[in-house]
Amino acid sequence: MRAPPHTPPAPRAVSARQAARLPVQTRVWLLLALLLTQGLTLLVALIGQQQLSARAQRAQTQGALEQLVRVTSDNVQGYLRSAAQIVQVNRANVQSGLLSADDPSSLLTNFHALLDNVPQLNGMLVGHPDGRFTFLRRDGPGDTGRYARVIEVRPARRVTTTHYDARGLPTSQDSATSDYDPRTRPWYRQAQARPGQTIWTDPYVFASSQQPGVTVAASAMSPGGTVVVGADVQLRQLASFLTGLRVSARGRAFVTDAGGHAIAASRAWPVTVEGRVPLLREVADPALRALLDDRSRLTPGSGTHWFRVGGESYGVVLRPFEVHPGVTWTVGVYAPTADFPGPARPRPLAFVLLISLAGSLLAWLLVLRATRPIEALQRQATTDPLTGLPNRASFLAQLDDSRRGSGLLAVAIFDLDGFKSVNDTFGHHAGDEVLHAVGARMLTALRAGDTLGRLGGDEFALLVQASSREEIRLRVEGVLQAIARQPVVVDGTAHDLDATAGLAFAEPGQGGSAGQLLARADTALIRGKRRGKGRVWLDGEVTMPTLFR
Repeated sequence: MRAPPHTPPAPRAVSARQAARLPVQTRVWLLLALLLTQGLTLLVALIGQQQLSARAQRAQTQGALEQLVRVTSDNVQGYLRSAAQIVQVNRANVQSGLLSADDPSSLLTNFHALLDNVPQLNGMLVGHPDGRFTFLRRDGPGDTGRYARVIEVRPARRVTTTHYDARGLPTSQDSATSDYDPRTRPWYRQAQARPGQTIWTDPYVFASSQQPGVTVAASAMSPGGTVVVGADVQLRQLASFLTGLRVSARGRAFVTDAGGHAIAASRAWPVTVEGRVPLLREVADPALRALLDDRSRLTPGSGTHWFRVGGESYGVVLRPFEVHPGVTWTVGVYAPTADFPGPARPRPLAFVLLISLAGSLLAWLLVLRATRPIEALQRQATTDPLTGLPNRASFLAQLDDSRRGSGLLAVAIFDLDGFKSVNDTFGHHAGDEVLHAVGARMLTALRAGDTLGRLGGDEFALLVQASSREEIRLRVEGVLQAIARQPVVVDGTAHDLDATAGLAFAEPGQGGSAGQLLARADTALIRGKRRGKGRVWLDGEVTMPTLFR
């Protein structure tokens, strides 16, 4: 009997409930697949966004640190260069006979004039090979007085010490004995060992004033033999300038030399060393210590570097500069990258996935965007990016704070004469370089406590506090002289610049806002400039514009 033919099994039957459930299951699987795809896409996008954010924040940190280093090194160079120039001028005058190294009276007269006009100088000196010595330095609270020491050796050794008041008049004199011998000092030995060269000592604490500083010196031929002419440069004003820089709360700007000395810093070191200028390793915080070797020398070279301390990312910019041929110092600025504004941080992943789920439930056939726009939040800048000086808003805030204090206060506004022709003839690049150089030059002429800002264009503003109107006016005139002292050289072209200033005073308790005081100084500048350029015009000195007279 033949077997029946083989037939395939009939498909399984499904119930009506199962049939109704199949589309739902299909939709669920499709939705889960879409959500998984979206989740993976968003996760990759968020990781990439975080990496981009880190790069952007690093770029922001690098730009800010490089700007601070450039401004700092330019101003430190300007601060120190004038001392070397003064030593060279005195050396030339001694060798030509215009200044007698054998006449202490004429030397002291010359020294008084230099201390009156160059605030960074702490003292001036001349040492002789037979032990004679003439020295004048600042003395007293606020450096208002002077202290002079003259050592004679013929016919017998005699030491004369004289104290002067703020007007340069002697207040006391004595002949107390002293075993001081200039020939034993490093500045004398180094200058005599290198005839004709300008030498710089390592930073040290001046025995007379107990202040940190350096001595610049050079030997000079005189009728009485080879003498050494020198200048003491105080470093505390350098520290005051660094303190005014807009470094982050945990960052620090600092200046060091080839020997690794902690010359100056924008804020106090965590460790204090008395009686000498310490090495960086002796006072450094953990971040700076990570950059030093056992001899307090910086291990990274010049430029921008990144490193980690305690799990946190830091950036540092180092810029060596030549104080004088053969003498190199370094300016550095370091700070955590987290202290600088970066792009807005991405929202939590769970929130993004929740938004994606809601969008998928409403229209799961639409693919949600896998990345969200990167929004960069920029803090309002408090410094002018070209010069590194406080901008208008920051300067007005400082002026408003200063008005709450006691004492005589004044604001001067400076306008560069001839700057428009630089821009029109040589272009904005040359104009920017001129503004940068003028800002650095003006800073070298300031006293401790002064605040210099850039209002915009070629206008600068200076906030000064002093005991008298005459002192303020003289200090403003000193800034004008610093601007016009020598041409500004850009790309081999020398630009002769002058400036005109408008000066307004605010007496203690006087009403009016900071903006009104600034406006009064601006009015004095505008009205005065119509009468004459290159000088200081006082508020109220010109009562109306010349064109209405």
